[in-house]
Amino acid sequence: MPSLCRTLIVSALLGLSGVNASCGDNGGAQLGWGSQAQADKSGPAAIFGFNSSGPFDAAGNPILSVVQTQDWDFEAWICGQVSPNAYPQTTYGPVIAATLQPAAAQCLTVSELGAANATVSLQPCVNDIRANPVPTQSFQWVGTAYITYGFAFLGNQSAPVDPSVATDYIPTLVPATNATAAYLCLDYSPGGLPASTGLETGLILDLSDD
Repeated sequence: MPSLCRTLIVSALLGLSGVNASCGDNGGAQLGWGSQAQADKSGPAAIFGFNSSGPFDAAGNPILSVVQTQDWDFEAWICGQVSPNAYPQTTYGPVIAATLQPAAAQCLTVSELGAANATVSLQPCVNDIRANPVPTQSFQWVGTAYITYGFAFLGNQSAPVDPSVATDYIPTLVPATNATAAYLCLDYSPGGLPASTGLETGLILDLSDD
């Protein structure tokens, strides 16, 4: 299980437990939609990325939408972790566009923390990715007995959130139209959605061992 090995190695190097003052690269990441169990058997039902043709948010930033292929073009960074040697294993940090310049990285960003139908765009990281991310760029991924990780936006919640506790942001896959591809939106609904158990359909993350 390469992604588990990668997570354990990085955790051991950084000595992470809960939220930490420094973050480290957790390897290449692919984002998708589906269940962890389904993705482990046949891949995610849909893969997320960014299209130059849109859809776009109100500021003109491309938003996270369904693409045909996305080959580890993201990187996940660990800023904290719960139960690094056991399951469920919850990891917290930013997700960035693959880059060789950490200080100028582009982060997955949710612009409106309390909004309905908030979208995820790629914008400059507010903090250096070697430090804890700001709430608009805070995510977690939860490993259970699967290779694929359940993925969640944390926003203004304490990070990381225990998998048995509800998260405040409900992900929805908005269907494609003649004008745009299907895209991801998030609704702010405190306590509205249980954290990922690996069985429900929602956001998922695959980690490479690079």
